[in-house]
Amino acid sequence: MEIGPFDFRFVELFHELYALEQYMDSVESQLPDLIKKEEENAYSRLRQKGYENDSFERDQIRQQLYALIEEVLPRYFFSSILVTLWAIFESGIIEIAKEVKDQQNQVVKLNDIKGNLLERANKYFNHIIKIPIETGDSAWQYLRMFYLLRNAIAHANGRLENIKSEKDVRKIKKWSNDNIGIDNVNGNLIFSSEFVRKTFSVVFKVIKDLTNQVTTQYPKPINW
Repeated sequence: MEIGPFDFRFVELFHELYALEQYMDSVESQLPDLIKKEEENAYSRLRQKGYENDSFERDQIRQQLYALIEEVLPRYFFSSILVTLWAIFESGIIEIAKEVKDQQNQVVKLNDIKGNLLERANKYFNHIIKIPIETGDSAWQYLRMFYLLRNAIAHANGRLENIKSEKDVRKIKKWSNDNIGIDNVNGNLIFSSEFVRKTFSVVFKVIKDLTNQVTTQYPKPINW
């Protein structure tokens, strides 16, 4: 019995998304142990110095641990996840656009369109290759926020003082007041686990919707 051929379009893209989701799970499961270990090491150093009964030194340790738990670790782990997630999203959009371009023998490429990725994707998918993206819905508006935040992390290390656009700073400060998992702590952007997971789900939904449209409209890969 003949088996195949198989449609492997976009398989690697979803493997990347699933791998990142597993990494998020791993980070969240390991954080409590990491925090506990840091607490044990900090108080062990205190005892070694003979300061375990010194209230000033103990307060210093508590402040350091608080900063580590509430600021340093979330900023380090969750910010890097967001940057990686955007990279997967961007490469996914490019891959999907190329598949449709090849299917249609389209001359115009995504990179021929001016603007940032979201602006180019809007024009290209909606007006050139006719694979609709609902740019007016909440998911697309969320992606616009995500894009700005990703740039703040990648280009300004998540520090508000390093962001050149005052308009962008005002937007970020507003979002930090909206209780959606974005905090401004001493001028540094800190993201909650819930915010990262919500962002992941939005990206996954948009990518899934686009790939479903493509595979439905073009059931056979171009090389079959």
